[in-house]
Amino acid sequence: MSATMPFAFENQHVRIQLDESGAPWFVASDVCAILGYSNPSKAITDHVEEDDLTKREVIDTLGRNQMTNHINESGVYCLVFGSKMKKARKFKRWVTHDVLPTIRQTGHYAAPGSLAALPSPTQDQVQALLLMGEAVAKVPGVKHGIAMAATLTCISENTGLAVETLRRALPANDEPICALNATQLGKLIGKSPKATNQLLAQHGMQLRNDRDEWELTDDGQQWAEAMPYSRNGHSGYQILWNPAVADLLAEVA
Repeated sequence: MSATMPFAFENQHVRIQLDESGAPWFVASDVCAILGYSNPSKAITDHVEEDDLTKREVIDTLGRNQMTNHINESGVYCLVFGSKMKKARKFKRWVTHDVLPTIRQTGHYAAPGSLAALPSPTQDQVQALLLMGEAVAKVPGVKHGIAMAATLTCISENTGLAVETLRRALPANDEPICALNATQLGKLIGKSPKATNQLLAQHGMQLRNDRDEWELTDDGQQWAEAMPYSRNGHSGYQILWNPAVADLLAEVA
């Protein structure tokens, strides 16, 4: 168990631990208390994806080791957007501008825009394969996005890293990364995936292309990324949205 790092937001404690890769995990009950959730278990069930939740040991007030729900950065943002508290947005800013930069400077949490989040041997493998992917993308007749999708798959197969882990390590971006698909985004604003896609289209962020697939518009590129993928012999793009777009959609919905 890593040491618990205590932070305080407006005199309320937020406990954080770093996992084996140096990524921060927040004690879920601390975050829920700040955001006004009276029932942390229900809040987690309603708003947090399974991949964003884990059990980790903490020492309680009696000195006992207890297994407690922890949520990662993405889980924190989901609770923020589901909160009705006026200070939720202020809390989000505190996390992104104070807590995470402090951890990056004093702990082992690497910024999402750096391959330093990966062990050195793995960094070398990833960088070598990326160079190969860029070379393949320059071959006449090969689409760049498809080549890079295949490269990500190749990296995953050779390093054992999940594609999502690679995606979090590679983009050069200090803001919350684009990580939500239409289903996850819909949960934040209380709409189905279909309704969410239609709402995004109504506000000029995406459109249906000739292949009857959703494609980002110029406006949409400010809020999302079209991530290439290669799966079961099929390659294409998946649109992933920045959590911040939920605020915009909630205001105009």
